[in-house]
This record gives sequence, C-alpha cells and structure tokens, in this order.
Amino acid sequence: MSDQIKINCIVIDDEFLARRLLADYIKKIPELNLVGTFDSPLAISNVLKENKIDLIFTDIEMDDILGIEFVENLRMLIPPLVIFVTAYSEYAVKAFEIDAIEYLVKPVTFPRFLKAVNKAINITEIRNKLGDDSDKYENIHERPEKRDDFIIVKIDRKFVKIRFDDIFFIEGALEYVVFHTKSGKQMSLYSLKKLEEILPEENFMRIHKSYIVAIDKITMVDRNKVHVGNQHITVSRTFKSQLLLRLDS
Repeated sequence: MSDQIKINCIVIDDEFLARRLLADYIKKIPELNLVGTFDSPLAISNVLKENKIDLIFTDIEMDDILGIEFVENLRMLIPPLVIFVTAYSEYAVKAFEIDAIEYLVKPVTFPRFLKAVNKAINITEIRNKLGDDSDKYENIHERPEKRDDFIIVKIDRKFVKIRFDDIFFIEGALEYVVFHTKSGKQMSLYSLKKLEEILPEENFMRIHKSYIVAIDKITMVDRNKVHVGNQHITVSRTFKSQLLLRLDS
C-alpha cells in the first residue's frame, strides 16, 4: 500500500461496540485518518462541511435514517467513497446500485476489512492520479469509439487504441475503469456498463459487478475465482453458470 496517501474517514453506527471495533481497525491502517465516529448520519452535517471526507463506513439500519437513504442524499459527481458495514445481507444489491465500493456483513474480521480498505486506497490513488479538474471528467458519459478489432479510449487527454486481443479483463470502480492488457494497465474515466454495451459479445462477458473478462484469456475457473493471465478475479454467483456454459460451448 502507498505510504503517501492519506484518506480521511468517518464511522457511522448506532452501536457503540461496532463503532469502537471499526475505530480500532482503522487505527491499524496508516493510510486511514479517522476524523470521528458518530451514532447517526444526522450528526455529521457539520463534519462534512468542515472537513474533506474521502471515505465513510456506515451501518444501514439505524434509528433516525437508513444508511442507504443517507448515502443516496450524498450522491454527486465525486462523492465520498462508501463502505457499508451491517448485520443485514438483504440490502447488498441496493448498496451497489448506489455505488458503494464494498458491503461488509457483521461480524467483520480484520482481513476482510483490510481487503475493502485496499479497494478504497486503489480508487483514491486513481482519483489522485487523474486529478479533479472538471474537464478531465468530460468523458464519463461518453462511449469509447469502436472499430472491428479495437476500441479508441480517452486516457489522460490522449486517444489510445486498445486491441480486443490485448485485453485480459476490465475492472470497474465507480466512474473509473482499468484495462488490464498485455502491455500493462490503462486507466480511464468510463462506465463499465457502457463498455459492456460496445464490446463484442462473442469475445467478452460481464462476470461480476466490477469485471468484464475476455473469454479466450480464461485459463481456469476455481470455485468463485477466474484465472486470467497471472491474475485471479472474482466471478459472482449470478454470472458463474452463464460463464461455464460459455466456456463449455
């Protein structure tokens, strides 16, 4: 993990012991700076005005307001990252619909917490690299230009040709995508959903909310992991049966 990045975070949970556990976890991770812990989303309005908050850990079912509703009210172009920490698994689909980066079900172990935080660190590093100038976000809602065997994508104000045969998989994180290719990684501001719509269906498949994979680059499916090149990525239960059918055919 980077030794330069610093992420300001807050914890919202109406249970004292849950707040204390997360605070203890946060203190073990040098990239995280805990601004405060709160028992309700209604208590943090001044904190958000007076501090740059990069990451919010929040419960869902609380007395004053649902954590889901609170996060929906926060949504803007570049909102704080959100990790839900809850005892209820039934809100997971809705949580990802509003762009939560992780959904942790209590009790949360430190290794599972660290994995979620690593994702937040990676996204923050991408945001810092691309910067926050408004013109750099002009292509969020654009579609890459498609040709017979490649696409042209906008990366750091340049137009880059990426051949379909060179792509191992594409990783999505909020408003960003990372193309994992034979020549390395390429990051850009695009929607994974828009890429899914234009990539050739016979060559690529969505296997997870965060991944599109090149079918011919898959070397193994091992339970909930797909081996692509030297990487192991997650396949969700929703897509696994479809993927196995595709591979079998």
